[in-house]
Amino acid sequence: MIGIIADPIYTLFAKPDPDIIKVEPVAASEEDIMLNHKKSYISMVKRSYSSGHTTNLDSDTVCSERSYEVALLASGGLIKLTEMAIKGEIDSGFAFVRPPGHHATSTAAMGFCLFNNIAIAAKKAMASFGVKKVLIVDFDVHHGNGTQASFYDDDTVLYFSTHQYPFYPGTGALTEIGRKNGEGFTVNCPLSGGKEDGHYIAIYKYILPPIIKSFKPNLILVSAGFDSHAMDPIGGMRLSSSCFGAIGGIIRDTAKNIGAPIVYTLEGGYDINAQKDSVAHIIDIMKGHTPPDIAPTEWPGLDKFIKAHRDNWPL
Repeated sequence: MIGIIADPIYTLFAKPDPDIIKVEPVAASEEDIMLNHKKSYISMVKRSYSSGHTTNLDSDTVCSERSYEVALLASGGLIKLTEMAIKGEIDSGFAFVRPPGHHATSTAAMGFCLFNNIAIAAKKAMASFGVKKVLIVDFDVHHGNGTQASFYDDDTVLYFSTHQYPFYPGTGALTEIGRKNGEGFTVNCPLSGGKEDGHYIAIYKYILPPIIKSFKPNLILVSAGFDSHAMDPIGGMRLSSSCFGAIGGIIRDTAKNIGAPIVYTLEGGYDINAQKDSVAHIIDIMKGHTPPDIAPTEWPGLDKFIKAHRDNWPL
């Protein structure tokens, strides 16, 4: 059974489907948000919301009179699906929520993000649901700087990201691998623009599965941004919709071997039709369908990634 919390991608779920249940989001508590964000920052967002006026929190991020309320629902919705997946009430979940989260830091809004939904869910899973280790996979075209920062010193949460680089927000270099106890537990695969399906599939076939098998997370959370699609007006990648299904299939099949549930949350994606088609492929994978068959492309950049991360993982 798949749990769904949906935003305007409603047409994919217009007809009843015995494999899908729609889950009503529950607002996260302020204590939940404080697992990842400073109280002073939360209070600032709350004041912006209560002012009744639109407030620019940064050059990209606007807070309106309902933003705080909706942001609590976004984080709380992902927490709810995560709890259900951990308890075995659903096989997997996808939180179609707004605002997104992976750019938000502990003290600042950034890149349309108010609260870091996926970081909050990971910390809640470990604090309240008995999870010991979490893998976060992020295939948004932009690097999830906020998520990386949340766990940069942490060896219980592994952050794995494929993203365009150099590109907004400027983080995610190959040399950013974590520090102190977290050294090696940040795995960045920064890509120059123009990469196609085969380039991504090579990374997700040859690099991610060995890391999953070695790390053995109890939970896999996915920052699902679809702005690396060829039709996206912001990103500079050339992925097809089916490529996201192929990536989802690799994650699903590897996770099965270690018994880890998978929960997705929506991040970027700025072409509505491309996003809808890509999400449809992910949903098919979550329902057990055969992944699209996309051949990996081997190129010098792949060898560079393997060499960079081989010191910490059996690649």
